[in-house]
Amino acid sequence: MSVIEASLRGKGWTAFISRHVTTREVMLMHRLFDLRRYAPLTALCLLASRLGDGPLWWVTGVVLLVVGSGPTRWAVLGAALAIGLSVTLFMAVKNLIGRPRPYETWCDLPCLLAPPDRFSFPSGHTMTAFAVCANYAVLVPGSELFFFPVALLIGLSRVFLGCHYPTDVLAGAALGSGIGLGTARLLAVLVGF
Repeated sequence: MSVIEASLRGKGWTAFISRHVTTREVMLMHRLFDLRRYAPLTALCLLASRLGDGPLWWVTGVVLLVVGSGPTRWAVLGAALAIGLSVTLFMAVKNLIGRPRPYETWCDLPCLLAPPDRFSFPSGHTMTAFAVCANYAVLVPGSELFFFPVALLIGLSRVFLGCHYPTDVLAGAALGSGIGLGTARLLAVLVGF
């Protein structure tokens, strides 16, 4: 019996997700996968996903520390805190939920990029990207014009590449935004800006 067959026969939250959400997500993913024939789009998604591995956050942090003023430097600290909290939370939730990756359950959903960990829910790349985006949006007004499209692209790339279901990305975006807003507000209170 496959993982999906077992979850379809089960009861509770996992069975509900398998019956009502996952099949719709798979249909959406098939439509997205049709766009893989456009090589530049696939290359863009691969690049976005790889930048979300960490290099983008290191580079922007260093740039903002070098060229930024006092409040901007505090924002970098907030982003680092948001990243740390995101990683801690998504690893705990992934291990608690244990949702298999799409390609592990659906043989017709190939993954174009090796994922960094075993489980799918929530998307850690998306959670981290939205945590950084929300933090900077509060502490460095106007920065969301850069960070929001980047976070959105990272999230979409994870579905496009077959690493995550759409609900993994939506949950990651929501949780990450909450973490980023929380760290920004905490710093704003502690530092007084």
